[in-house]
Amino acid sequence: EIAPAMEKMRQKDFEVLYMVDPLDEICSQSIVDYDGKKMVDINKAGLDLGMTEDEKTERETLMKEYESVATWLKKKLGERVQKVQLSERLVDSPATLVQGEWGMSPMMQRYMKSQTTSSSSDSAFAIGSRNQAILEINPDHNVIKGLKNAMETAPETPDTEDMVMMIFETASLLGGYTIEDPGDFAKRVTK
Repeated sequence: EIAPAMEKMRQKDFEVLYMVDPLDEICSQSIVDYDGKKMVDINKAGLDLGMTEDEKTERETLMKEYESVATWLKKKLGERVQKVQLSERLVDSPATLVQGEWGMSPMMQRYMKSQTTSSSSDSAFAIGSRNQAILEINPDHNVIKGLKNAMETAPETPDTEDMVMMIFETASLLGGYTIEDPGDFAKRVTK
């Protein structure tokens, strides 16, 4: 219930079925609908939340305003994310990591990784699965507004670099991913 992807679901009063075991995800892929309602993964890209025309117009304006931020963030994060885009699903959180349409959830990634037997296949798996992550940012959140300001005024300072990594690593942790260097994360938090 604390997942950032749940924020808009609660706001719109959507019913959500929790899949908490790795096998739930495997089984749910064969279930297209239930009782006439299409089942969708709220943690995957392309989630349609049925926006009104006014909301679509406002979103297009925000996309133009934050396009440079998304491009800059992708450049800063490099191979850690497939892309950076504005989010429709966030209300209170600054950012979240979601999977591409064909990507695996963090739980499924851990399950698949536990099935591998050699270190070479571990590293090959990690590279392939990580590339599916999409960072979604909330342009209405003060942290993202602050990041936009930092990008425009001091894009190469250590504080700005820390802000980028804090946003990414916090989104990773809340999304169920592991972070690359917990020690660096701890230093940034306590700075």
